[in-house]
Amino acid sequence: MSAGSFLAWLAAVAFSPRTAVVVPDSVPVACRSSGFATGFRWRSGFWLNLYGFLHHQAKERLGIHNDAPAAMAVVYDESAGGRPLTPSERAAWEGMLGRFASTPWATGLKDSLIQQVNNRLAAAADDDTLGDVAVDPGLRRFLLEAAPLYRAIWWPVHDRRNREWIASVRVLLDPHGACLARLLTAGLAAPWPAAPIDIDVSVYATWFGAYSTLHPLHVTLSSNARGNQGTLGVETVLHETGHALLGVVDSALVAAALREHRALPPELSHLVLFFTAGQDVAAVYPTHRPYAQVFRLWDQNATARGYRAVLTREWGPYLEGRRTLGEAITAIVRTLPQAAS
Repeated sequence: MSAGSFLAWLAAVAFSPRTAVVVPDSVPVACRSSGFATGFRWRSGFWLNLYGFLHHQAKERLGIHNDAPAAMAVVYDESAGGRPLTPSERAAWEGMLGRFASTPWATGLKDSLIQQVNNRLAAAADDDTLGDVAVDPGLRRFLLEAAPLYRAIWWPVHDRRNREWIASVRVLLDPHGACLARLLTAGLAAPWPAAPIDIDVSVYATWFGAYSTLHPLHVTLSSNARGNQGTLGVETVLHETGHALLGVVDSALVAAALREHRALPPELSHLVLFFTAGQDVAAVYPTHRPYAQVFRLWDQNATARGYRAVLTREWGPYLEGRRTLGEAITAIVRTLPQAAS
């Protein structure tokens, strides 16, 4: 698509009224409709979980306690294994962990590194070789050293927890997934990603409890994070999928900011996604409290409270089908400070 045709398409999308998907408080017929599949493919993989467990254990050993409130563990204790370690096993594990904690893969301070490793490990076969994926040789040695004990002591517990979590979220999500997908794609004016959408479930998923990478879309989230339980888990899945749908909103915000000579904060489209996914899930599950409210995203400071007010006032009517995307984007951008000349 040429630059000119892209801008023409963007203008057509931005200035067409959104088709509202009305979801009543009762279980909506629209959310039971067939003919659309979300394409989610749920997985609980050995190597990804081993690395997540090592990463978190090493952070605790180093005194790094930077997990967001939503990523903090529920009552379930991830360090509890199926049986106690013998003295020799404990010595071997602690020795390995001490060496691992001194590596860049353990600190948790470079999200991009952790995510790149996780994407590769998610595709690895559940065998004892780790021979089918390209992994740094140093990291490979640590993983192969840790694998036998992890498989014997912790993996049965973690895998069972992951699969129980998947089942609990699918009970909520599967009947309404098509409706939620339509709500989100209508709100963000973008098509749903191509299937399959891999969702890897791990005992630990970085300091935030969930993240996504693109091209192709790949979601990783923690079965043990407070922010991923119940309908919050449904919202997390929708939110992380939504990162692949933000292109139109990002482009419209940039274009409006340039036109209005406003300073565009880099986090604005992410806040739009928080607001949209939270509203969509609350429309389908009337008792749901959006993630950003539960974890007080909007209450951090005056700036955050201001964003919530602006999105409620200017973006909310668009989600309800009462104004166009272009009108909503322009109204939001006009609340921003003037750009430096």
